Amino acid sequence: MSAANPEVKATPKMSEIDARPIAVEVQPPKVGGVAVTFSGLSYTVKAKNREINILRDVQGVFAAGRATALMGPSGSGKTSLVDILASRKNSGKVTGEIRYGGAKVSAATLRHLCGYVEQFDTLVGELSVQQMLMYTAELKLPTSLSRAGKSARVDEAIAALGLEACRHTVIGGVLKRGISGGQLKRVNIALSLITRPKVIFLDEPTSGLDSYMANEVASVLAKLAKDGRTIVCTLHSPTALAFNLFQDLMLLREGRVMYGGPTDEVVPFLEPLLGCTFPIGHSLPEWLVDVTSGLASQISDAALVSADDLAVAYLGSNVCAKRQKERETLASSPDARQSKMDLAPTHSVGKLRALGTLLKYRLGAHYRSPEFLGPRIGDKVLMSVLILSLYWGIGDQADAKSIQSTASLLYFISALCGYGAAAFVPSLTLDRPLFYRELADGCYSPLVYYGFKFIEEAVLAVLTSTLFSCIVFFACALQGNFFIFAASYYLTTMTGIVLAYAVAAIVPTMDAANALLPTYVTMCMYFGGLFLLFDKIPVGWYWFSYTSFLRYSWGAQMNNQYRDSEVGKAGVYWDEDAGKAVTVLDFYGMEGSVMGSAGACIGLLAAITLSFAACGACALTHIRHERR
Repeated sequence: MSAANPEVKATPKMSEIDARPIAVEVQPPKVGGVAVTFSGLSYTVKAKNREINILRDVQGVFAAGRATALMGPSGSGKTSLVDILASRKNSGKVTGEIRYGGAKVSAATLRHLCGYVEQFDTLVGELSVQQMLMYTAELKLPTSLSRAGKSARVDEAIAALGLEACRHTVIGGVLKRGISGGQLKRVNIALSLITRPKVIFLDEPTSGLDSYMANEVASVLAKLAKDGRTIVCTLHSPTALAFNLFQDLMLLREGRVMYGGPTDEVVPFLEPLLGCTFPIGHSLPEWLVDVTSGLASQISDAALVSADDLAVAYLGSNVCAKRQKERETLASSPDARQSKMDLAPTHSVGKLRALGTLLKYRLGAHYRSPEFLGPRIGDKVLMSVLILSLYWGIGDQADAKSIQSTASLLYFISALCGYGAAAFVPSLTLDRPLFYRELADGCYSPLVYYGFKFIEEAVLAVLTSTLFSCIVFFACALQGNFFIFAASYYLTTMTGIVLAYAVAAIVPTMDAANALLPTYVTMCMYFGGLFLLFDKIPVGWYWFSYTSFLRYSWGAQMNNQYRDSEVGKAGVYWDEDAGKAVTVLDFYGMEGSVMGSAGACIGLLAAITLSFAACGACALTHIRHERR
């Protein structure tokens, strides 16, 4: 039938119809933009007893509903400018005036008014695109908005950024392949759209992408500007197509503005100043990069023009005069009072809800991840199998050699928790960029983040410690109470973890943390009571033995093993001073005082664990290893 009449199309089968993807288009609401005006903006930092001027008397306007490209050579101050405008700077001295919609706003307000997209992608690799956006929505949107409302915001962001095809795809990371580089950039932009910001700052969103993906990202930014937002984007060397999608341009060099105005007026402005004409057929953004880098002589025979001369020429130009008049009009707008009301900060979620969100999304994703669970469970299984193969049934033997070997085994079990803690250092250091980004976005406080990390490891450690304790305690025929043995081992494991967190929070790099942590654990080993008996420790060092977590961990296990057992009653060590054989607890100085009670040792071990945890939480709160 279809062959006789080509105009008649075959009717598709029901299975084919069902297999077709159903496109549900979500139209994002129009978002009114807010003009950003600034004048007299300067930024200086101290380096080796001298001040370096990063920005010098910068002024300009980023208009609402327009996309502005911020260009200049490396070190020109592009990133510093957007960091200052978005209130992201945490170092140096900033002077000048900044207004949003004619109003001065606080840093807390800017978190909800502005979206900020960093140059490097900082996402949770175990989550899918939709989960990542929903996770951010629950952290950044107020509790007054229902879950359905938050889900609608996620759908808006996915529709606006064209992420429907990878909605349920895992983001991925180094060990697991996920979405593409262009999709990563768009997901980062989508995160900033969750709060429907009026202004979006982006730091080199096209860096590291090929020309196709760079053009794709630029097209998305142009669309967002068309929807009414104010888009400000730093660019290093964009493609010609990507550059043409920006309506405005600001050129920086050596911290000064060389041009600020429409992109189609930059060539007529620069040509007479440089004494040359724009080469026909040449890429305009590449030519601008050469100009801003001071390399115009490579294109023509014109003499080089300094950054100061270009800045002075711009300040005296008609283009600058128009911008200045626009800035003054916006800064003194009669709507400024209304703007202050519109820019009132949105109430963020509380600490408990933020903690619950972190546990719901990130802990859940980690507990389903083989990369996360494998090392933590595999380490316990491997070491327990090694121990039982070496010390099988040794715990109930009463001869001196077996008792000495068992005492060493218990000490070795405690020490393993300290040295094994090095595996937890990357958990904090590698997560640092994501932590700093979400902290700057106002998603949670450092204490909430630390609480999440602590709970995540503490809950899993219950399983891994119980598994290890069951294998070792019963296979090695250890004496005493199993639950005391398991409790002391669990506490020692947690001590190692929070110690690793404290070191990782204090020192700037993972290499430094991995060097410092085993050094400290080794020091604790000398004062734990096995290698150097307590009464043989020099007077000047004796105080340090009270701070060694290995002392109390080993003390709890030794008391549990020998205090009320038949094996522990045998006198197997000769005391020359007393002229008689003494028990293993007598020999190691665990009779009387604190060391004579397993409960006291466990209590002091718990106190040390809490002390390390408090140290790590304080360091995470007050020490920043990222300087912007």
